[in-house]
Amino acid sequence: MKTRIKAVVQPLVSVLQAGLNRLLPGHIPIAFKLALVMTLLLVLGMASLGLFISNNQNRLMRAQLDDFGQTMALQLAKLASEPILSEDSLSLRMLTTNLGQDEKVLGAGIYAHSGELLSAAGIQPGRADTVFDSAGVLSRPWFWHAADRPPERLISFTAPATYQGVRVGSAVVTLSASLMDQAAARARDAIIYATLAMTLLASLLAYWLSRRLSLPIHHLMEATRAIDRGDLAIRIDDQRNDEIGFLFDGFNNMAAGLLKKSQVEQVFSRYVSKNVADEVLANLDEIRLGSRPVEATVLFADIVGFTAMSEKLQPSQVSELLNEYFSYISSACSLYGGVVDKFIGDCAMLVFGVPENDTEHAFNAVNCAVLIQRLAAQLNEQRRANRRPEVHFRIGINCGAMLAGNLGSDDRMEYTVVGDAVNLASRLCSVAQPDQIIVREELFNILQSRVIAQAGQALPIRGKSAPVRIYSVQDIHRQFQPLLQANLQEVLDYQANQQSRRAVGHA
Repeated sequence: MKTRIKAVVQPLVSVLQAGLNRLLPGHIPIAFKLALVMTLLLVLGMASLGLFISNNQNRLMRAQLDDFGQTMALQLAKLASEPILSEDSLSLRMLTTNLGQDEKVLGAGIYAHSGELLSAAGIQPGRADTVFDSAGVLSRPWFWHAADRPPERLISFTAPATYQGVRVGSAVVTLSASLMDQAAARARDAIIYATLAMTLLASLLAYWLSRRLSLPIHHLMEATRAIDRGDLAIRIDDQRNDEIGFLFDGFNNMAAGLLKKSQVEQVFSRYVSKNVADEVLANLDEIRLGSRPVEATVLFADIVGFTAMSEKLQPSQVSELLNEYFSYISSACSLYGGVVDKFIGDCAMLVFGVPENDTEHAFNAVNCAVLIQRLAAQLNEQRRANRRPEVHFRIGINCGAMLAGNLGSDDRMEYTVVGDAVNLASRLCSVAQPDQIIVREELFNILQSRVIAQAGQALPIRGKSAPVRIYSVQDIHRQFQPLLQANLQEVLDYQANQQSRRAVGHA
C-alpha cells in the first residue's frame, strides 16, 4: 500500500516542483530579498506587539468588568439583607429600581434563600444560569435572545446576602459583555489597520534601504560583468571605509592584475608565436626544459644581398625595412598554420606542424613559400615605382624528424626545433638563388602531384657527406591557385590597414 501511495505522490510532487520552478524568476535581486526579509521581520514584530497589546487590553477590560460587577453585586446584597429578613418588599423594589437606572447595569434582582425572586428590574438570568448556594460572588456568562435584536452576551454576578453571618438570600447584577467585546473588536481592528499601514510604510522603507545597501553589490556585479566582457580597465571609484570598501579595493587590485596579465600575454605573443604563447601560458605550472620528437617542416627565408643593401641605408631605414617584410611573412605563415620560430638578422625561420599537429605541414610550407615570393614581387613593383631598391628572397624548405620544445637554460628558454632536418633547410636556403624556392628530392616526391618544380643538380651541402639532389619549386597546381590568390589579397589588405592605423597613430 505504501509503495502504491509513493508511486502516485512522487509524480505529483515532481509536477508541482516543476510548475513552481517555472513560476519563480531565474534571478531575484538581492534588494528584493533584503526588503522581503526586513518586511517580514517588521510585520512579525508588529503582529506580535499588536497581539500582546490586544490581549492585555482584553484582560484589563474583563478585570474591570468583573470588579465592577462584583462590587455592585456585593453592595446590593449588603443593602438587601435586612429587607429580605424583614420581608420589606418596598425597600427591595427601591433597591433594584435604583440600581437598574445605572446605564451600565442591564438588570438587578434580589432572591430569597430558597431562590424565590423577591424583586427585579431589567433583564434577569434563567434559573439554570443562577447559583444561589455559593459562598462568594459567582459570575456566569449567558446569552440573551431578543426577538428584534441579535443575541447579546451578558454576565450575571451572584453575591450572597447575609445577616449576622447567616445567609438570607442572594443579589444578582447583570452586565453586558457585548460592550466589552465591541471595544475589543474596535481595538483589534485599529491594531490591524495600524499594522497594515506600518507594513506598507515599512515595505517601502525596507525596499529603499535595501536598495541603498545593495547598491555597492550592484556596482560590483556590473564591474564583474564588464570584466567578463573583456573590459579589464573597469574600476570601482566608490570610496568606503567598511567591509564593502575592502571588497572594492580587492576587486580593483584583481582587475589591475588581470589587465597587467593580459598586457604581458599580448606582449609575450609578439615575441613568440601565438600558438606557442598559448601553450606555454596554459601550462605555467609545468614549464620545464625538454623536447619531443616531431615530424615537421622548416622554412628559411633570407633577403638576398641584405648586407650590401643595409650599407646604403640608415639604421632606422634598415629596421623599417625588416619590420615591413617580416610583418608580411608572419601574416603569410599564420594563414597556413605555421609559426614564426625566430628572426635571425634578415632571415626568418618558420615551422609547420609544431606545436599543433598538421598532416599537411609540408604542403602548407610550400604554399607559404610561394605566397612569400608573390608578396615580394608585388612589393617590388611598388618599390620600383618609388625608385627604391628591390628586395628578393631565397627560400629553403625541408621536412623530417626533429626535436621541438623548450630548449635553453633554467634562466633563459626558447621554444624551437632542432635537428639535422632543420640544419639542412638552412643549408638549402643558403645555396638558393634570388626568388628561388629549393626543396630536396624526398620532399618533392611527397608533393609532386600538387606542386610544379624543376629538377636541379645534386649539390654538395656543407655538413653532408653525399650531395643532395634538389628541386626548384616554380608554383603549385592550378586547383590550389584560387586559395593562394585569396590569401595573397588578404595579406595585402591586412597590411594596408595596419599601415593606415600606424599612420593615424603617428599623426
